[in-house]
Amino acid sequence: MQVRSIWLAITFALLAFASAEVFKPKLFAFYNGAPDLPLDQQARFLKAQGYAGISQVYANELGEKLNERVQAYEAAGSQVLSVYLPATAQPIEEKQLKVLANHGAMIELTVKKVTPEVLTSIRQTATIAEGHNLKVALYPHYGNAIATVPQALELISQVKHSNLGLMFNLCHFLKSEEASTLERVLEQSGDRLFAVSTCGADLDGADWKELIQTLDQGSFPQVRLFKKLKELGYEGPISLQCYNLKGDREENLKRSMKAWNNVFLEINR
Repeated sequence: MQVRSIWLAITFALLAFASAEVFKPKLFAFYNGAPDLPLDQQARFLKAQGYAGISQVYANELGEKLNERVQAYEAAGSQVLSVYLPATAQPIEEKQLKVLANHGAMIELTVKKVTPEVLTSIRQTATIAEGHNLKVALYPHYGNAIATVPQALELISQVKHSNLGLMFNLCHFLKSEEASTLERVLEQSGDRLFAVSTCGADLDGADWKELIQTLDQGSFPQVRLFKKLKELGYEGPISLQCYNLKGDREENLKRSMKAWNNVFLEINR
């Protein structure tokens, strides 16, 4: 009987462990940090390191070049997550979006100026994108008209379209907002939080060199961000900001992935 009890206890413990919720979103690398390799090699490298693909592909990659990238990444078993475009008085052209249709992708929009025409174009872009199963996420960017999460949420309330959300960007948040409000702005974003980007950063950083580092550096506690996202039931993608990072890009990505894995070992322990 005692042996049977022990085995039952072990069985229940294993079942509990197997059913425990493990939180670890997909991590994509920003286009600005991708290794300078042919597309097929670049896609395979990121896949081998554990990245789900690439995000924030710049506007100059639209058209045939974007199509080539999508094909190369799909062949490697990964994904082109998003394109990075400015909101203007004209909506995004439908032909620019078709290559990403039905791929679980999104459009990231920066907003430098808010006018009635820009609001209308964002609404039209959200409608066009919805027809191709693409999400549209406002990208709060320091120095722009939409620089903070509250500003993005206010614009979303003006546009009034269910396919329009926002992307939380740690470096721009720390540059434009108070670090102490992080949990509150994530809560306020609710189901409009379509995407998140992170990087190593200093809590009191003043310039981009301090606010954008590899994930193993900086005083900002990454566990803080991801524990809150786990608490909120966030299921979207995470992207790694790499703007203007010095050093070898491949080594930078390897270091960040190692730090990423360590973060989630702590969160899920």
